[in-house]
Amino acid sequence: MDPVIFTPRLKLTLVTKAEKGSPELEWIHEIRSDEKASWWSIYGRAKSIEETEKVVERWLPSQEGGENTYRVVYAVHEVPELMSNSVKSEPQPVEQEEKSTFIGLITLKSLDASSLALPEELTLPVAVARTTLTVEIAYMFLPKRWGKGYATESITAVFESCRRARSFWTPFSKLYVRAIVNQSNAASQRVMEKTGMTEEGVYEWSGKAVFLCGEWRERDSLCIYGMHLLEG
Repeated sequence: MDPVIFTPRLKLTLVTKAEKGSPELEWIHEIRSDEKASWWSIYGRAKSIEETEKVVERWLPSQEGGENTYRVVYAVHEVPELMSNSVKSEPQPVEQEEKSTFIGLITLKSLDASSLALPEELTLPVAVARTTLTVEIAYMFLPKRWGKGYATESITAVFESCRRARSFWTPFSKLYVRAIVNQSNAASQRVMEKTGMTEEGVYEWSGKAVFLCGEWRERDSLCIYGMHLLEG
């Protein structure tokens, strides 16, 4: 995956580790501890740096993970116009780097035992799924930058990077991305549609209670989105 991605207004930096005291961990904790930013997260708001560290372990590439585990995290920064117009391989002046502002986080993770199991009509047919890697996308942005189109802009850039990075997904040549959006979260539904994803249907979930949107829930309606990024 591209280590750095520039869009007209943003800089996306690939995060591969977030050690204690590092800028990466500070970025993630800033957004994980924000009540509004984490409003739709099933992990809830982080009340301590230790809680953020536990979530980070689920997101970042693991040294002990199996060979079929794929995890990608991008930190999103708002950047000055001069910097965003530069070629991404071009070194940036220190003063320009310092002016960039952390605003969001995008994660991609291949499905594992903790992923929500969906019926076949809301995902890939079994025969196709055997030869296709499915990854799930999620994102969070600080509320001060909501409503500016940054989520759509950055997610679209990540999808383009996924398409360029064919070797990253080896041995898979087919890549499918899915997203799970609460039916009450109209803003995220619009983001998914703008990035080209298709709504496959609504899944009526029920199970062990999770704390979401300020309350404990044992059932919910979830919109399932999907899109093929690589088709062999």
